[in-house]
Formats: sequence, structure tokens, C-alpha cells
Amino acid sequence: MTSDLRHSLPPGPRLPRILQAVLALAAPAAVFPAAARRYGVPFTLDLMPRGRKVIAVSEPAQVRDVFAGSPSIFHAGKGNDLLRPLLGDHSLLLQDGDEHARARRLLAPAFGRREIDGYRTLVEEVTAEQLSRWPRSGRVRAHVLLNQLTLEVILRVVFGVTDSARLDRMRPIVARAVDAGPVVMIGLGIPPLRRFRPWSREVRDLETIHGFLQEEIEATRRDPALAERRDLLALLVRASASGASGPSDHHLSDVELRDQLMTLVAAGHETTATAMAWSMLELARHPGVQDRCVAEIAEGGSEYLDAVLKEVLRLHPVVPMVMRELQEPATVGGRTYPKGVTVSPSIVLAHRSSDTYPSPGTFDPGRFLGEVPTPTEWLPFGGGARRCIGASFAMMEGEVILRHVLQRYRLDPVGSGREWPRSRNVTLYPWRRGRVDLHPR
Repeated sequence: MTSDLRHSLPPGPRLPRILQAVLALAAPAAVFPAAARRYGVPFTLDLMPRGRKVIAVSEPAQVRDVFAGSPSIFHAGKGNDLLRPLLGDHSLLLQDGDEHARARRLLAPAFGRREIDGYRTLVEEVTAEQLSRWPRSGRVRAHVLLNQLTLEVILRVVFGVTDSARLDRMRPIVARAVDAGPVVMIGLGIPPLRRFRPWSREVRDLETIHGFLQEEIEATRRDPALAERRDLLALLVRASASGASGPSDHHLSDVELRDQLMTLVAAGHETTATAMAWSMLELARHPGVQDRCVAEIAEGGSEYLDAVLKEVLRLHPVVPMVMRELQEPATVGGRTYPKGVTVSPSIVLAHRSSDTYPSPGTFDPGRFLGEVPTPTEWLPFGGGARRCIGASFAMMEGEVILRHVLQRYRLDPVGSGREWPRSRNVTLYPWRRGRVDLHPR
């Protein structure tokens, strides 16, 4: 990047790069609004690896330019490179161009409307089973309980396991691996650090998970009942087998399958558990909203509950930003940026815009009743060709979980009920793990 282009970028903090990287990853809900107030939007962050310039944008026109931009120019995989040690080189979140389009085409059938309707029964069963183990009343850390619940859901959906004994050894390892904080995530990208704790433990955990996933892939390929199985792994293995004698773009190798499964397991439970923990906190703080949900559930409806989920994801986005590294110069919001910079629609800033959302700090599900949020103003699942492939599944799972929780419990806040967002891997969860008081209904 030439000096004149570097100087043409928007202003931003002048803190050391490593400090900017840690702060942006550890506390984006504070860093991005603070930088926006001081420098305006867009602004520039100087992050890791060396020389990486991240341009934060948030206005709908800017977001639209990024999401509508050519996938050959706006590379998300490079923008998400921090996740590579955790998810693997072939993760859908890290692929770009034709490779991403091919993988998404092979994975998409597993997330079609009919498949999600089929998964609903399993989600209902697992949720009821897990809630039966929750305390009948008392103070709990909702995020901890919900992580156990959503991990069980995703393991059952991915592997089709009804006898959970086979997964017993993996549950704590998977939970620990995805619990990586910003220091671990940044350090994993520096190979010499991997020999030392805490990075060495993360490396061992990932090796154990990879071995388990490979065993599951091989067992599924040999399963005589493969044709009857409806779990996601079986769907992917069947698709791979049917294309194995044809072009390579018609099937996934074992390594590709492993990385996609790792992505589904790691991203598919932590994000939903976090969103549900924020939901329980907000419902506990707003008894009127909670009562309205309960009344609607009793009548068999779900419109208001859907609005609650959307408002939770607006006010508490699980992932704070979207990253796109430019492979060629591109214009975003009327401003042209050079090749090599990363343009980042800030979900935190977009969701807190007073121009889009009156009283943006207020929890108000009514703003989504009868309204379909635009993809440039409400973007918890990203957007464009890179929109989260599991978005519909996540919304279905969230609705099922909240419905079961509210049928079983009345939720009361602990103290003010407010909790600051805290970062682990790239998600923002309640820093006290969502403390609420449960009372049986």
C-alpha cells in the first residue's frame, strides 16, 4: 500500500497495533462507538496482522455497497483469517470466490425449508430434555445452561446421535475449545506461541476434535443405514458420495468435510446460546414483554416472540462486525479504498443508529411487529452472498428454546439485570453469563 493511499484513509486511533487489535476484539461494543464519536464514520483501525487497515462503516448506503459488491473483490475469508486456526482452511467462513460458492452450494440443501422443518422436532425434543435438568427455581447463569443445550442440539443435528454416551468425551473439549478469548485467538495465529499455554492446550483440544470428526466421517461412510439418516453429516456424505466419480466440485473431501463440520459445531451452538442468554436477560428486565410472549404462546402464536428475537439481535448482536478484504480498489459509500484494506460493516454501529432506530438504546420489540427489517439496517447474520447459511435454523431454534423456557419459568432480573458484553472467540456474551432468577409457572 503506497504512502499516498495510506494517508487517504479515514482518520482513526493512533494506539499501538497490538493494543488496537486486543481492544477491538475484546470490547468492540465500547471501542467502535467511542471511535465513531471521536473520528466519525468511516474511521480506520490498524490491526493485526502487521499493516492490516480496517475501515469501519455503518450507514445503510455503505453497508449496501459492501454486501452487493462482487465476491471476487470483497473477500470475507481473508477478513475472517483470525478464525483459521480454530475452524480450518476449508471452513465456509474462510473461503472466497469459486471455492466458497462451491462449498455453499453443497451445504445449502442441508439448510432448506423442508430440512429445517424436520430439525424442529429434534430441537423440541432436546430442549425439553435439557430443561428437565434445569433447577426448578433459583438463580442461574443462563449462558452456561444454554451453551449445554445448544451444543446438544447441534451435535444431534450434525451427527444424528440419539445415544449421547458416544459424545460424552467430546462435550467438554468442544466447549473449552470455543471458549477461547481474544488473547488466545490472536496468539494462535503466531506459530511460536502454540508451544506454550494457553495456546498449547487449545492446539491439543483442536487435534482431539479433528480426530473425532474424522472418525465420525469414516463411520458414516460405512453406515449401512446411511440412506435413511436425516442428520446433516449423512446428507453431506451422501452428496459427496454421489459426486465422487464426477468433477471435484461435486463432492467434499474428508478434510473439507471435517472443517465444515467444525464450523457448524463451533459456530452453530455458541452464537445461539449467546443470543438466548441476552433474550432471557431482556425478558427478565421487561415483565410486560415477557407476559405478552407468554399470552401469545398460550394462543399458539409466535409473531411477537419473533419480534423479541429480532430486537434482541439488534440490541445485542452476537457478532459485532463483518469483514471484507479488498482484492481490487472499490468504492464504498462514495469513497474509493485501495486494494488490501479491509472494509468492515459494524453491526454494533448500524444497530445503534438513531436515524434508523428511534431511541436505539431502548428494548422495544414493537419496532419489528409487521416490519421486515432491511438487510442493510438489521444485519446480525451478515448479508449478501456471505449471509449466514444457518440463519433460518438459528431463528427457528431460538423460537423453540424461548417458548419452552417461558412455558416453564417466570424470569426475574438479578439486580438491574444489565450485563456488559464480553468477548470470547468473536462473539459477545453477557459478562456475568446471564444471571437470572427462575420461578416455576
